[in-house]
Amino acid sequence: MSTFLSRSALFFCLLQICITSAAVAQETAQTAERQQLAKLAGKSTAKVIYTGVNIISPIGAPVLHDMALVVDGERIQRIVPASQLDRAATDGAEVVNMQGLFVLPGLIDSHVHYGTHPTRSFAEPQLKRDLYAGITGVRDMAGDARFLGDLSRAALINEIPAPDIFYAALVAGPSFFEDPRTVSSSLGMEPGKAPWMYAVTDKTDLALTLAQARGTGATGLKIYANLPGRLVARLIKEAHRQHFPVWTHMQVYPATPFDSLGATTVSHVCMIARYAAQPAKEKYGHNNQPSYEGIGPQTPEIKKYIIALRNSGSILDATLGVYYLSPDQVAAQADKPHCSIELAGAITHAMAEAGVPVVAGTDGNAEPDDAFPQLNRELEYLVRYAGLSATDAIVSATATAARALGKDQEMGTIAVGKLANLMFVKEDPTKDIGNLRTVVLTVKRGLRFARSDYHQQQAIPDSDD
Repeated sequence: MSTFLSRSALFFCLLQICITSAAVAQETAQTAERQQLAKLAGKSTAKVIYTGVNIISPIGAPVLHDMALVVDGERIQRIVPASQLDRAATDGAEVVNMQGLFVLPGLIDSHVHYGTHPTRSFAEPQLKRDLYAGITGVRDMAGDARFLGDLSRAALINEIPAPDIFYAALVAGPSFFEDPRTVSSSLGMEPGKAPWMYAVTDKTDLALTLAQARGTGATGLKIYANLPGRLVARLIKEAHRQHFPVWTHMQVYPATPFDSLGATTVSHVCMIARYAAQPAKEKYGHNNQPSYEGIGPQTPEIKKYIIALRNSGSILDATLGVYYLSPDQVAAQADKPHCSIELAGAITHAMAEAGVPVVAGTDGNAEPDDAFPQLNRELEYLVRYAGLSATDAIVSATATAARALGKDQEMGTIAVGKLANLMFVKEDPTKDIGNLRTVVLTVKRGLRFARSDYHQQQAIPDSDD
């Protein structure tokens, strides 16, 4: 009897070993399959530990010195003092000594236009320059969604070196679709009838329009021009109902800036200055600028708007660089009224002081031979002309920018579980915003892009203003 039990026990033991071995083999095969699929999708599958870093995040907290940042695949797994790393933590991991470097969340440019005139020879060099300068996300504010969707896919699977691309679907009044940019952004279709470039009126089914816009892969809806205030308000309400970020010009015309309140973001700070100087303007356009003499943050209509904007919860996309003129340009346009960057900066400062969140958006590109993108200048302008601290400027291109995208659970700060979108710099950018130009390494979704590997490829200039 005992022999029989012994043999039975041995049999069940061997059976259990076989079952366990089979389960381990199956799990190993599944892991290998997942890793292969991840590689095909351009995702990082490695475990990497960056040691000795000074972490600038969560935003607003003191810099954390001599830390270890554990990245597993495309996400942040652990954040601990470097002294607390043990063998269990480092086994199977690549340990990268980044002693003394500063790490902050990857930057986000909240206002680009890479799909207005869909041309890869223009877009790809811009995106490459962005990535190697520490930018891990861009918000494209309306173009050809077919082109932008393809670029977005190429960026996600690392077919091209590029930040993640989040783009808008645009709606405007029918009269706006005479603009040649709408033709180039919807080639092959009638302007105003493409789901990403759509004309709306009071009779439009807005729920269907937004659903079609989302179907293009767009992250948000952009409300552009030539719409009455009541329709702007309805669009904002429907976008919120569908949990779809809604991005709008501060003034849509003939709607006033007050009609855009409640949008996720409002763009172009000087629009409130123009409204104060020229309240009767009814149609979108940059010509025939009024005099801005005597206009400033204390102008009653601007003060009223700042309070309303703060109370609405909308985020300001100031685009200060749009208003910058070189000394030669200032001299050439001395007799032409324009909203100066000094005025734009003063109003932005007043808004920030009142508690309006600000994002850094460029709405323009650096010169083709410039080694750094326009976002570096925009951040420097926010410090110089709007009086933001260097830390607040960084927030505008990280945490607040992620919130504008509706992606703040995924990016914008350095936190366990979030995407490993990181920027390593030699010098502390909270002391001097110019130190962002000391970038050494960009990490996007766990994949590394060393600045030393960047070879600049000049883009064909975009003809769009």
